Amino acid sequence: MINIRLARRTDAAGIARVHERTWKEAYRGLLDSAYLDALSERRLLARWRTNLDRRAEDFDEQVLVACIGKEVVGFVMVGSSREAFAPWEAEISMVYVLKENRGGGIGRALMKVAADHCIRRGMFSGGLWVLRDNGGARDFYEALHGEHAGRKMDSVGGQIVPLVGYWWRDLATLAERYVPAVSIGRD
Repeated sequence: MINIRLARRTDAAGIARVHERTWKEAYRGLLDSAYLDALSERRLLARWRTNLDRRAEDFDEQVLVACIGKEVVGFVMVGSSREAFAPWEAEISMVYVLKENRGGGIGRALMKVAADHCIRRGMFSGGLWVLRDNGGARDFYEALHGEHAGRKMDSVGGQIVPLVGYWWRDLATLAERYVPAVSIGRD
């Protein structure tokens, strides 16, 4: 059974592990190899501890984790839009699931929980940016009925890359998605 809950500071190591592994898998060939090789769980751990401490004080911004037992296998980071001119109120800035745990609804469940969180916080539309050439992620967002919301260039690891936006005009369409075999809670 998968359990999805708010992340705690003690989840920082698990989130850092998922972050490192998923970035190296998803972005190899899309981002600079030296940048990806330099990503380490140890360096990401400090960043995630700080991130989780900050989110304890800002209830619009949250990180939610998907766990099997006590092991973090995925996470989503969501909050207010970081861009003044984006068409959405809430932004899903990261959503990642370990490769061996994909295909069972964990990603969909994380998106649903992120949408639920935003709706409870009074943000009713949501969106995200994805690397233009990340076909697997784009297929996932399109399967969730994300609408194209433009393109932009941005810097990732010092490299300028093309991004594509997806958005949901009404986050209730994500929040209502049926997710099998997933428990959503706060423990």
